[in-house]
Amino acid sequence: MTIDDLMAAARGRPSGFDYMRLTLSVLVLMIHSVQIAYGQKPYMNAVWAHFPIDGLAMTVLPMFFTLSGFLVAGSLYRCRTLLSFMGLRFIRIYPALAVEVTISAVLIGGLVTNLSWPEYFTSEAFLRYLLNVTGHVSNASLYLPGVFETNPEPGMANGQLWTVPYELICYIGLGVLALAGARKDRRVLLAGLLVFIAFSVIKMGLRTGWHFDPWVGPVTGRALVIAFLFGICLHAYRDRVQVHGYLVAIAAVVAVIAFSISGLGQYIGLVAIAYVTVGLGVLDLPRLWVLKSADLSYGIFLYHFIIQQLIAHLLPGMREWYWITAISLPVTMLVAHLSWVGIERPALKLRQRVFALECRIMRSLPGMTGWHASAER
Repeated sequence: MTIDDLMAAARGRPSGFDYMRLTLSVLVLMIHSVQIAYGQKPYMNAVWAHFPIDGLAMTVLPMFFTLSGFLVAGSLYRCRTLLSFMGLRFIRIYPALAVEVTISAVLIGGLVTNLSWPEYFTSEAFLRYLLNVTGHVSNASLYLPGVFETNPEPGMANGQLWTVPYELICYIGLGVLALAGARKDRRVLLAGLLVFIAFSVIKMGLRTGWHFDPWVGPVTGRALVIAFLFGICLHAYRDRVQVHGYLVAIAAVVAVIAFSISGLGQYIGLVAIAYVTVGLGVLDLPRLWVLKSADLSYGIFLYHFIIQQLIAHLLPGMREWYWITAISLPVTMLVAHLSWVGIERPALKLRQRVFALECRIMRSLPGMTGWHASAER
């Protein structure tokens, strides 16, 4: 059966995608527990330097971005204009991000910093961290002054925010491709994917002197963008791509090996892991209560790092990755649930206001008919 067949059988929303989002967010939490417990160098050696552990770990974020690309592509086809598409992305991402950054900087940072409050709240590092809400995230902006100084990963408040700029690039890039005609001709999406892959390989080659040796470390931001584009293309060609269990298993093995052996291997791995992600996503399993009550994946993704840092700070005798995981997981899931109930779900109710604003603008601008006349919301 094709991806389209399997999605139609599940009435357009297989539960596999929901299970994937939750599972991947928990895996990110577990991977970071090593960094929080032992620090950056042991983290790199433990997680990224041993085959196949590094290959397995390196698949997690690309799977996240592939999943996002596939699901966001559906939103692209449902929206009438770029305004509603970007508006929906904004209300899904920004409110929860803004609250997390504010809580981390003002509440948690203010309570655990070893600086005086006047020094802390007027420091350049504090103000720079607050600017993370704009999506302008740099290595320096991941740190808060005088915070977690005795932890194995001193000063870092939320290392997971490094992916935010690449997520924004994905949404902007998809909008550009849509304006270039991607909704009417899916070959535009495929061309965009190939161009970005070529750009990424050339940039890597120029940086390494065209020596694509094995490396120790996580996937690059460019690889995450490519994973997102693969997800979009799989959605666009869902009527042609068939899903077979044995192919999903083979692709999973290929991805782990490819991510482990070479600097260029990540590109082969991205193709394989994209197929695995969507192949698992279209499974329609019975939904457990944890999926019916809330979507915890984004909250877990946002909050787990600083919660783990706080645990390492308050419980220095528990600085083992398994203790950090065991303690942080239920706490993070609780915080993620509160985020869903108090911030994310109310924000999603603004969708009708986004559509209403879109309609008013379309009425006020003669000749503006949206992406195409038959677009459905």
